[in-house]
Amino acid sequence: MLRFMLFCSCLFTLLAKADEQLLFVVNDPGSLPYLYFDHDQNSYIGVIPDILHGMQSLNYRFVSNSRKRSEEQIYANKADMMMLSVAWLKQPEKVISTIPIHQHRSFLYSPRKFPENFSLAESKKINTVCTRKSYFYPKLNSYFDSKRLMRVDASNHLSMLKMLFKKRCDYLVMNEFNAINIMQLPFFEGKQLYHAKQPISSVPLNIILRPEFTREKQLLDEHIRALQESGEMDKLLAKYTYTHRAKKE
Repeated sequence: MLRFMLFCSCLFTLLAKADEQLLFVVNDPGSLPYLYFDHDQNSYIGVIPDILHGMQSLNYRFVSNSRKRSEEQIYANKADMMMLSVAWLKQPEKVISTIPIHQHRSFLYSPRKFPENFSLAESKKINTVCTRKSYFYPKLNSYFDSKRLMRVDASNHLSMLKMLFKKRCDYLVMNEFNAINIMQLPFFEGKQLYHAKQPISSVPLNIILRPEFTREKQLLDEHIRALQESGEMDKLLAKYTYTHRAKKE
């Protein structure tokens, strides 16, 4: 009798957890091609929603917040999941994460082709680079500190790219998908953008969860791995990425 009662108790807990609606907090305004709000469809779309849509056992809804507050909400148990790299977490010991969905890469960009032997470390001149205000770039920090590279801050990625083509900076630092998508805007028609051969940053992109959601993490890991092994993950990334007009050297 006792075993039966314990079994019923465990079963009830699992069923209740399955019905619980998890809050997936989105860093406003989102990020193509991973997760962003589409006004025509009046819903969030991208690689992450497509991954989650394939998991009928997961009950969730998206809520929007700022990048800083999103992470704080996870730590304060006010949200359950978010998309972020484990490399960017302030307190990684307080959460768990899925296996990497994709390697999130950032490059230096220029309107001109980079020399074959391009190297910031060996550059003899002081260069300027368009950067996002309040963003931290660990791989470039030593160059900023030594004044060998000077930041030219902009409030958003579109302004950064406009500044580059207006020659207000020598280079631009941006993740590859933002560069690809922004280059599709009419303002950049007829223009070409090139990136250096090596990324300045390459970090895993994960779904971050509160530590009690180990079952959900396991299900997500299995689903993500299946999508990667079947080639579907590459198709999802291509689905939400425009034709590549940003070229490498």
